[in-house]
Amino acid sequence: MWPDLRKAVRWSVLVWLGLTMAFVARDVHNPNPAQRASVAQAYDLVAWEASNFLGKWVHKVQYLMPWNRLSEAERLDMVGEYFRLGEEAASLRARLSQAAADERQRGGSVKRLEDELARVGSLREALREDVEETMESAISAVVSEAGLGSTGGFLFPPVDIRLGAPPALLVTSPRDRIHRTHDVLLDAETSLEERERVEADLLEGYDLSALVIRIGGVATYPASIPDDRSLHSTLRTAAHEWLHHYFFFKPLGRNMFESDDMQRLNETAADVAGREIGDRAYRKLGRTIERDRYGHTPPHDVEPEFDFGAEMRETRRRVDDLLAEGRVEEAEAYMEERRRLFVENGIYLRKLNQAYFAFHGTYAESPSSVSPIGDQLRSFFDLSPDLGSFIREVSRASTYDDFLDRLARLEAGQPPSP
Repeated sequence: MWPDLRKAVRWSVLVWLGLTMAFVARDVHNPNPAQRASVAQAYDLVAWEASNFLGKWVHKVQYLMPWNRLSEAERLDMVGEYFRLGEEAASLRARLSQAAADERQRGGSVKRLEDELARVGSLREALREDVEETMESAISAVVSEAGLGSTGGFLFPPVDIRLGAPPALLVTSPRDRIHRTHDVLLDAETSLEERERVEADLLEGYDLSALVIRIGGVATYPASIPDDRSLHSTLRTAAHEWLHHYFFFKPLGRNMFESDDMQRLNETAADVAGREIGDRAYRKLGRTIERDRYGHTPPHDVEPEFDFGAEMRETRRRVDDLLAEGRVEEAEAYMEERRRLFVENGIYLRKLNQAYFAFHGTYAESPSSVSPIGDQLRSFFDLSPDLGSFIREVSRASTYDDFLDRLARLEAGQPPSP
């Protein structure tokens, strides 16, 4: 085994052990209400890690063999085909849902669509690991150019992703305030009926607001990334999750769960820097962000008729006011009223409750958040000399006050604190 490959495997095992232990450690204590209510739908993280970590590194060794090397053009063609097939699969799923709902189309039509969807899925699966390697290489190149993560000439932690269906996430919050209390990963195939049963059990049995949601990715190792989005979006998500891996070995990540503000700081820093890394990786793969896949420049001057961001921010402010006054039931009735407004305008929210705001409020740039951290991190980014400096400096913050001190030094033009 070549020296650089030995180093890669050694570092990757270290990352895998550390991240896996961090995830599992949060679940070995006495079960909390969310864990008790969802035990039948629990996601088997250990089994997923065991199967995917080994498989990824077997393929990585094969990928490095000279006789398996692909040209850049071949790799880009495979990436393009993988995401084209993803669009085809999405279209087939929509047609299948329509056919299943129309009794006149059942039978032959449904069977043909199911067979075609299975065929497309097999074609994507055959491409998946090579596509993952190409995306990992593009992100690694961007990160290395930014001067990040280099240990003896090797990127640490290595970029490692797995495209597929990430688990669902069960989030809870007290009813009388918005606060993210418990998170539990659930099987991605958990049915709508089971999700609503878990939510109802937590409401009735523990007086907790609960919501089972689909998430954009999980910072397992390899990172679990959805396979049903565009290449651009997927690269941004993969970069976001790699940043969580990077932060894990820094004060920012080690203290992520010490406070709500530190969790917001982690997630939002990964958002801000992840977008930039993802954009740069996208350009490396030969795509131009400013143009869509048909070569047309997206219109930037068309204002949407319904401003989701403004309406959601207004909703959050009103809910906070009602809860602060102890008017819990009135706040819940108001959220349902607003949910229906969103649905009428094409924003299909299944449930809008305290748990919804508790989760989305973690991302400080979200319209569901009232935290100043989003604006503060954007200022931090704008004042930083470059991408690498931003990530290195923000990763050193061990508390929210520490972050604010570092921001103040940047604003004053002073050198970074140690």
